[in-house]
Amino acid sequence: MSRIVEREESRQEYSLHHLIDDQDFSMGFHCHNFIEVYLSISGGRDFIIDDRIYNIRPGDLFVNNTLEAHRVIAREGERYERYVWEFKPSFVLPFCTEKTDLLHYVYKRPEHFSNRVPLSREQFSELTGLCSAYEQAEKASYGSDVLRRVLYIEMLTLIAGAYHDSEDVQREEGGSGNMDLIGQLMEYITGHISEDLSLDRLAEQAGLSKNHLCKVFRDQTGTTVNRYIVTRRIAEAKMLLAGGSSVTDACYGSGFNDLSHFIRTFHHAVGVTPGKFASQADKDGIYYYIGPENQKRA
Repeated sequence: MSRIVEREESRQEYSLHHLIDDQDFSMGFHCHNFIEVYLSISGGRDFIIDDRIYNIRPGDLFVNNTLEAHRVIAREGERYERYVWEFKPSFVLPFCTEKTDLLHYVYKRPEHFSNRVPLSREQFSELTGLCSAYEQAEKASYGSDVLRRVLYIEMLTLIAGAYHDSEDVQREEGGSGNMDLIGQLMEYITGHISEDLSLDRLAEQAGLSKNHLCKVFRDQTGTTVNRYIVTRRIAEAKMLLAGGSSVTDACYGSGFNDLSHFIRTFHHAVGVTPGKFASQADKDGIYYYIGPENQKRA
């Protein structure tokens, strides 16, 4: 049996976690109200971010912004180890300068952006060394808060630099033939997220029977087609709200056909109402990055 993990929303400005799972690990599709960066130590199977599917190898770095639905699939029976950074845009913005934007890889992305960047041995060694120093700083009797903040920004600077130096890296999609098929279907869902996405329509698009499609999708992603669509629609609604759309426009623009149902579903998934999320997005600095010209790249 896989262990299903659902992480709670962080109330901290920033945090670093060193996580190790010795039993089978699984996490359902979800998105956060904070930015999340993963550093794979042990490797794994697949990292699914929106409609993109990446292989996980030791030394791989992954980023999810506040608007991206994602899921990690570890290898069955294998140890799964990683470092995870969680931080709010508002924490990082004061450290950004005209010359150095520490959040460029989070929202201001080039056309062929890859959420995954493989670190060199030197980069991996430097970053994990800073992680160890951060863990030691937590034990300091005096100045722990200052030391941790300085080290955290140093780590984010290194991470931002790794993405800056790898902007020409194309995204890597991996997996079996079935996973390639599912990846294509996910891209189709993304491209038609505001439209009716009935199982009949998706089965016809995939060239499979409805029952076969449901089985293959669940086998490869660990979730149902419907749950994936709802998660993607919530992510789309978050992007629209963060870009200044009204709650009504975000509802219909993300494919929800009933405003009351949208508000209930959004609140259940995100933990706040759409209106409150829009206000919080402004407070956390998301509006600084999400404008009409950047929404499709976010």
